[in-house]
Amino acid sequence: MANPFVARSLHRRLSVALGSLALLVGLLGALGAYLVVRSLGNQFNDDLQEAAAAVRRTPATPPTLPGGAPLPAKNVVVQVWGPGDGARPGHTSDPGVTLPRARPGFSSLEAGGQLWDAFALQAGDAYLQIAEQRRVRRVNAWRVALWAALPVVALLPLLVLIVHVTVRLSLRPLERLGQRAARADLNHLQPLEDKEAPDELRPFLDSINRMMDRLSTLIEAERRFIANAAHELRTPITAMQLQVDNLRQATPADRDGRLDELQRGIRRTASLIAQLLGLARAEMGGAQNAPQAVSLPQVVTDVIADLLPLAIDCGVDLGAERLDDISLVCAEADLRVLVKNLIDNAIRYGGAGASAGADGADCRVDVSVLREGASAVIEVADNGPGIPPADRARVFDRFFRGGAPDEEGSGLGLAIAQTLAANHGGRVTLAARPDGASGVVARIVLPIQ
Repeated sequence: MANPFVARSLHRRLSVALGSLALLVGLLGALGAYLVVRSLGNQFNDDLQEAAAAVRRTPATPPTLPGGAPLPAKNVVVQVWGPGDGARPGHTSDPGVTLPRARPGFSSLEAGGQLWDAFALQAGDAYLQIAEQRRVRRVNAWRVALWAALPVVALLPLLVLIVHVTVRLSLRPLERLGQRAARADLNHLQPLEDKEAPDELRPFLDSINRMMDRLSTLIEAERRFIANAAHELRTPITAMQLQVDNLRQATPADRDGRLDELQRGIRRTASLIAQLLGLARAEMGGAQNAPQAVSLPQVVTDVIADLLPLAIDCGVDLGAERLDDISLVCAEADLRVLVKNLIDNAIRYGGAGASAGADGADCRVDVSVLREGASAVIEVADNGPGIPPADRARVFDRFFRGGAPDEEGSGLGLAIAQTLAANHGGRVTLAARPDGASGVVARIVLPIQ
């Protein structure tokens, strides 16, 4: 069970520790100042008492020390002028100090090279004047300052040690978290958990843990991708090895046919490798070309023109149905690959390589460019056999072909399309035709910037 008196907040913990130290130093400084001021008060009382007891009529000659030196002046001097007194007071506490008669109230006097702070008032027939040396006040001020600073200076090593220990103990959870983060690698992406971590680090730890979860997911996906790619490449490479062996043993009459088979195998393998590289580039999110304003109808018509020979070979009627004038700011090369993969997929799998659709009509692939609010939509509709609802969620998985008869397919086209659309803030969806006929409608939805 956690101790309720232990602060979980780094800010609170340091504030309490350093505030307590500051309070301790302040109390010790106040205690030293109090002792000094009380000592000064007692000294001032003694001076007043001595001055009051020494007030007497001024002698003709001030007393001197043996050897003729005058007595040192007292700190406080009390002088009284009677009605018949002249410039010199009739009574004084220090005959050795001759201060002029000051005006009533506070004033500064100078005598014997010393400055005095005096207060004078009229008391009946008498005129009273009390003076104190300014030097004494300065000395007393320095004494107070010294005693106030003495605790700080005396406790400075202890303060440094306590601050060092407090900060080190408070930051120890950071050291443990840093060590755990340093041990993380591709095989150990465990979340960073520390129940003693300060509250201020919780948002940072949550961000690090979410990042590790994403990295773990991506690494696992890449491992599956590599395993699937190795599996997919093993079959055509093995087939080509067998074809080469058969070609060596083939008769001159069979050699041309074996060479055609080998050429088709090489073409399929090259297409698979090209799609693997395209998927890797798409998932890295690094477009080869800088984003620029691209006319979406122009891209769609160019892709249709490029794929028209394939559509003719597959017996598919390929054309554009509606082209709204829309421009997007994106990488044109990525947009072309995105549109091409969906139309190519519709030709190969929607037409199913046959000369007629599922309902006996001619196979058609219609492409449209639509504006829907702040989004641009590219629709590719076919009237082929369609996709079972159970497979629609899986067709975007890598290497999934759903039993399609096209042996040259790699199952990567829709995966690449979905990745490229996500890189541009969009998505790709597949749905049944809204008119109830057989076939699939593929939609690319991209934001208009």
